[in-house]
Formats: sequence, C-alpha cells, structure tokens
Amino acid sequence: MTEDEKRIGTNMAYVNGIAILANFVIIALLIGPDAVGYDTTYGAMTDILQFVAGFSAACVVLVAGKVWDWENNFYFGLMSRIVFVVACIQMLYGVAATATANSVFDSTFNASEVQAMGGATTWFQFVAFGLYGLSLLSVDDGKLPGWGRSVGYGFVVLVLGVQLGSLFGLVPATLFVPIFVLGGVVLYPAFIISVGSTISKS
Repeated sequence: MTEDEKRIGTNMAYVNGIAILANFVIIALLIGPDAVGYDTTYGAMTDILQFVAGFSAACVVLVAGKVWDWENNFYFGLMSRIVFVVACIQMLYGVAATATANSVFDSTFNASEVQAMGGATTWFQFVAFGLYGLSLLSVDDGKLPGWGRSVGYGFVVLVLGVQLGSLFGLVPATLFVPIFVLGGVVLYPAFIISVGSTISKS
C-alpha cells in the first residue's frame, strides 16, 4: 500500500463519518423525520452529502481491502466488492432527485419518485454494510483498536438485527428514530473512523 493510498483511505474515513453525521442533522433538525418526498429547500444538500458518503465509502473499502488482505480472505473480499457496488449505487442515486427536480427536460418521474427509488434500496444497503463490518471484524488480527472492535460489533449486531426484524414487520415505528441515531450517528461513524485510524497506522 502506498503512502497516497494510506492518506486517501484515512481522510476518506473521516469524510464518510462527517457526511453521515451532517446528513442526519439536516434530516432530523431541518427537514424533519416525518417529511415525505423530496425537500426543495434542503434536498440538494442531503443529495450531495449522500454522494460524498458513497464516494468516500468506496475509497475506504478499496484501501481497507489492502490493509486486511481481501485477496486471501474470501468472505471479506466478497463483501468488500459488494459494498463497493453499494457505494456506487449511493453515488448514482445521491444527486438523482436533485438533478430531476432541476432538469430542463421533461421527466417520466418527479424528484420525489426518484428519491423513493433510491430509498427502496436502503434495506439492502444497511445489510450489506453490516455484513461487511462483520467480515472485516472476523479477519482483524489486532489491527483495529479495542474501542473500534467494540463499536464495530455493536453496529453489526444492531443493524443486522433491526434490518432482519424490520423485514418481517417486527420493529415498532417508535423505535426506528432512536435505533437510527444509535446505529447511524454513533456506532457506524465511530467504527469507520476506527478503520481510518487503523489505515493511517498501517
């Protein structure tokens, strides 16, 4: 791994964590969690942050693959490649709604419908990142700091458990906000930052 790759992987891990946090703040405090459809005031901001989150995640996955030797760890290599594709899908849908809202051409779908298309992939995206985290933790040989492993397992257990429960309608709607805060705003950013910290020391 080159010094440039190490620098990019480290910086992008921090960018990813910050983008996730910033996006949550806008959705929770400015748009409101109960809002439905594309928000004409803040939609462009959240779309750009989603694009940034996808791009930075793709960078981290590629560099982390070298740190944890994805070529010789089958499941970690498989999940790394799957999550790389998921990150590309995040970028694909990241600015699609805003581009549709501001397009000078007629469109079959409006911005809210395009946003809903991207939202329909969210369940699998969460599961993919959960399985990726689990596969990384399974091949970690002490590279991650202790706190990074702890928040990593917390994130994995929470996201996979909740997504499995939600698939069968077992998670009450009232629990989604606190779960989203814990998993998406606390555990995931902490875990990805610990990955960035490990990359920087590799």
